[in-house]
Order: sequence, then structure tokens, then C-alpha cells
Amino acid sequence: MNEFRQGWGALLAATIGMMCGLLTVTNYTQGFFIGPVTSEFGWTPAQFFFGFTIASCLGLITAPLVGALASRFGIRFLGLAGLVGHAIAYVLISMNDGSLMMWYLSFALLAFLAAGSLPVIWTAVLNGWFVQNRGKAIGFTMAGTGLGAFVLPPVVEFLISNYGWRTAYQGVGLGALALSFPIVFALFKEKSATAEGSSGEDGEPHWGMTRGQAVRDYRFWLLGSVLFMTVFVIIGLLSNLERILTARGMERADIATIASFLGLTIIFGRLLVGFLVDRVWAPAVASTFLLLPIVAMLLMQFAEPSLALGLVIGVSIGLAAGAELDMLAYLTGRYFGPAHYPAVFGCVFAFFTVGAGIAPALFGLGAEVFGGYGLVLNGAIGLLVLSIIFYLMMGRYPEESEYVS
Repeated sequence: MNEFRQGWGALLAATIGMMCGLLTVTNYTQGFFIGPVTSEFGWTPAQFFFGFTIASCLGLITAPLVGALASRFGIRFLGLAGLVGHAIAYVLISMNDGSLMMWYLSFALLAFLAAGSLPVIWTAVLNGWFVQNRGKAIGFTMAGTGLGAFVLPPVVEFLISNYGWRTAYQGVGLGALALSFPIVFALFKEKSATAEGSSGEDGEPHWGMTRGQAVRDYRFWLLGSVLFMTVFVIIGLLSNLERILTARGMERADIATIASFLGLTIIFGRLLVGFLVDRVWAPAVASTFLLLPIVAMLLMQFAEPSLALGLVIGVSIGLAAGAELDMLAYLTGRYFGPAHYPAVFGCVFAFFTVGAGIAPALFGLGAEVFGGYGLVLNGAIGLLVLSIIFYLMMGRYPEESEYVS
């Protein structure tokens, strides 16, 4: 555990950054704002969520961009700038006077200002500090999203209920900055070349593909495709879970219990995956975890609804949700190396952001078109089966000696 003794500061800062960054805060708070915002402005839910879709799909631009800028400005600077930009954008969103155009422009600005707070930055620091325990380190860092899923909902609901949605947006943005900035400023540092056990001394030279080499490798497109499909299904399920379970006759109070339990399960899933991939071929671990939401979707359609069943469904989806980001970061490092990690990871992450951005709307639209979620869930099962096949096609990890710089 020498790596943890040396790298605990960077690991803690990365975890807090992940918890307070764009991906976590936006994903786990927008559902609470939809009611008060649409009631005040007379918007439809689809109009409200299109802002979220814009911010997510712009990741196709911002994730590769921030990955490329990392080599020029450093991941520490970009991480701090992303946290500040995230807070500024949330304050701007709170100032909307009912203009849909300004709402969409605000979320587009959020995507750019907060790009430095994406996982591209928080996971990049781990490559220098962790080699033998990199999977566990990624698991701890990604658990920041689970912490956010557990902490943010009651905070946001309290602020909206007592002070209104505008104050809630401001409180979340500025509160996340106040919590994360001092810790990231003090502890988020790359391992220096002279530090004990750095490059080469710990058994891993500074090796890896450039971004150009990676995009010409078939494994890049396999990984991008599988991540697009899996996040599309998982985010689609998470964003529509209440409607799916309500349609099956479950009570709202039970669904709220399931949602809270799901947040804790995501944390456990992150840590469990991190532990397993340090010991077992990661695509096999990923394939196993993808079986769980397949079971969950079958239960949604054919089992008798109950709280116990809902908890089983929540655990199954939560574990898979806990695995997806861990796999994205870990497999990028293992297949393409640490030397150009931010640039390569930024391109891979673009698949993730687009899938997450379009999933909520398309799941809901599919339910409207087909008169329910049955065909939508069957299609999602098919995508996960294809994802398992793609994972198993990834092949062996490349030898480091093939790409030593």
C-alpha cells in the first residue's frame, strides 16, 4: 500500500473534484429543478431537459479539447479553472427570466466553463501515483459520483423548498466550489519525476499511444462504441426509473427509497470494480456487471411489483452504473497507456457524453411512440448484449515495451 501512502493527497483531491464537478452535480440535481422551473416558466419537461442534452452532447467537443489542453496548461490548472467555471455557470443559469434561448445558451456555456472538472482531469493524476493499485484508485475517485448522488438530492430539495430554485442553483454551484477548491488547490498535484517510485522505478515506464495512434486502433472504436451503448442504457434507465416503476404500479414513496439506495449502491459498485480490475481481465469484469441491468429490465417487465423487487432492481442498475466510468478510465490507461492519457481519454469520453446526453429524451420519446416502456427496455437489453460482445473482443492488454516513448 506504499502507493496509497504517497498518493493519498492527489487521490482525495481527485475524489472531491469528481464529486463537485460538472458530471456529478448536473446528473444528480436536474430532476429536482424540473418541477419548479417548468411551473414558473410554462415550459414542458422536454424543453427543460434539452438544456441538459446540449451540455452533455457538447462533451463531444469539450472532452477532447480539455484533454489536448492538459499537456499545455497542466491538469491542476484545468481542474481548478473547471471548478470555478462550474460555479459561475450555475449562477448564470439561476438568473434566467424565462427565455428558453438563454436557458440553452447557459447550459452550452456550462459545458465549456466547467470542462476542466470532467473525469478526464481527475483520473489523469492517478497514472503517476498508482500502478499496482490503479484500479482501486480509480474506484475511489469515481466513488465521488456516488457521494454526490447521496448528498446532493436532499441538499437541493431543502434549498428549493425553503429558498426557491434560483437560490438552489446558486447554492449548489458556489457550495461545490467552496468545498472543492481549497482541497484541489492544496493536494491535486502530479507526481514529479524525482519522487520516490516514479516513472520507471515502479516497473511502469512512461509509455503509451498518441491520440493519433489510438484513433487508428480498432480497440479505440470498440471501447467508444461499447461505452456509448452502455451509458445510453444506464442513464436512460436512471432518468426514467420513476416513470417506469410508476407505470408498473409502484408507490412514489417506495420509488424514492429505491433511488436513495441506488446512490449508495453506485459507491459500492465503483469500489468493487476498482478492486476486481486490479486482479481480473477488466473486459470480463465489465461483461459480468452488464448482466445485472439485463436482469433488472426483465424484472421490470415481468415480475410482480413490490418494494423488495424495486430494491433488487436498484441494486442491479446501481452496480452497473458504478462500473461504467471506472471501466472508461481504467481501460483507456491499460490499452493506450499513460503517456498521452488526457488526450486519448478526452476523445473516448466524448462517446460517453453523447450517450448520456441523448438517453433521457430518447427513452421518454420511445415510451410515447410505442405506448409504454416494453419495447424500449427490450431494445436496451439488445444493446447491452452487443456491448458484452464488444468488450470480449478487446483482446489482451498491450505490452508496455511496444509503446515506450
